[in-house]
Amino acid sequence: MFTGEMRDRGRFDEKCAWCEKQDLRITFDVRHVTADGTCQICQACLGRGPVRIEHEGRALAGQERRDCLGELSVRLMHRTCREVLRNLLARSDDPALQEVAVYFDRNMQLSPGRAATLLQALSNSKLDADARIFEVQIRSTAHKQEFGCLSEREKLAVWPVLSPAIRNRLISLGFAPQRYGVLRPKGARLHAERALV
Repeated sequence: MFTGEMRDRGRFDEKCAWCEKQDLRITFDVRHVTADGTCQICQACLGRGPVRIEHEGRALAGQERRDCLGELSVRLMHRTCREVLRNLLARSDDPALQEVAVYFDRNMQLSPGRAATLLQALSNSKLDADARIFEVQIRSTAHKQEFGCLSEREKLAVWPVLSPAIRNRLISLGFAPQRYGVLRPKGARLHAERALV
């Protein structure tokens, strides 16, 4: 049975007790009805496994179950991001971070410029949070142009949190940081060591 407890430490270092998938950000606590203690599993195992999930006193199944788990996960992820922002604001008097926090509260994502401000502050803060927990809006033309107008230092701050597909798109547009500006052949993968700044 799902206990209703979820964990998000703001890092991608958790492991599922059932499928052993690693590098998880969120885990869900489950317990066996006849045993003591709980274990932490991933959302995929919780969604398809033999676990009872209840909401408002009734068991959930099918799409309703998946929707409920998805909604719970999104709420927890946003709460964790807000907590990281709150901790950063407590350590800094930079008014730009206040504006980043307001933007995040309204959009639940960050524009490239705001992401650069936040991620540079996060890297200087020594907080125990992974920068990849913040989602950066980069799909629209305006956001791609905004990324293209960032300084080299700002681009390098945002680059590690972007997916390989978005990085390749920015490379093809000529907006990538200089060290990543060469477009690889179609189908080539971004090597992990080059993905890190």
